[in-house]
Amino acid sequence: MLLSNCAPTLLANPFELNVSALDQALAATRNAGFDAVGLWAFHIQFGGDAVAAAVADAGLSVVTIDAALAWVEGPSAAAAEEMDGLIAVADQFGAPVIHATTLGPVNDLEAAKDGYAAIAAQAEAAGKVLGLEFLPWTGIPTLAAANEIAAHGGSAAGILLDTWHWFRQPGGPDLELLRSIPGERITSVQLSDAPPAASADVATEAMTSRLLPGAGIIDFSAVWDALEHSGATPVVAAEVLSDSLKAEGPEAMARAVHDASRRVLPR
Repeated sequence: MLLSNCAPTLLANPFELNVSALDQALAATRNAGFDAVGLWAFHIQFGGDAVAAAVADAGLSVVTIDAALAWVEGPSAAAAEEMDGLIAVADQFGAPVIHATTLGPVNDLEAAKDGYAAIAAQAEAAGKVLGLEFLPWTGIPTLAAANEIAAHGGSAAGILLDTWHWFRQPGGPDLELLRSIPGERITSVQLSDAPPAASADVATEAMTSRLLPGAGIIDFSAVWDALEHSGATPVVAAEVLSDSLKAEGPEAMARAVHDASRRVLPR
């Protein structure tokens, strides 16, 4: 199975544009043995030719681009423009999947459904699919909420299943729901693990304290069984956000993440 790595997870500050650090993260991803990489669009859009050259030098296929945000209030010129920019980045590197999410509340669910359907139509016209990422502390906190929104869109309106978010979602993981979702709707899976008990600040835990796949309590075999049952064939990537692993440097972190992720992949 092709395994990607979300390169920004190796950066000391993934929200900072640092071309040299991104170059190191890409090289570490390649050296660790990953087959592909996922990128955040703003690194490309603001890093320009230097970032494009770093991606090319790494020699890895780019499979995912993050992330559309403006759609959640409904269809709009701003959301369409943002999506056009993401499609341009995806086209530049040949990435088939574009992720979408919201970092805040959802004030109008019907508007959000229409907004997601609109950017999904743009993605479909460009030969891409979307992956809607649910975050437990936002207005799209669960797989069920993401599925309700994605089901309103067309064939390109997909879902990103982040195993950490799925385990920490309100109510906990729901394998029966995962088994019931049409396989083609699960376009991405991101791998990381978690201890049994959540911290008081789940959002901070998500950004700083995830565990290597297999080092926590998530049942990855059950996840793969559910996805196989539905016929899903998603892009699979590691996304381990961990301050303790970052402290070891990008090369050591990338190797640890790669090896742990390979061990939990289906045989």
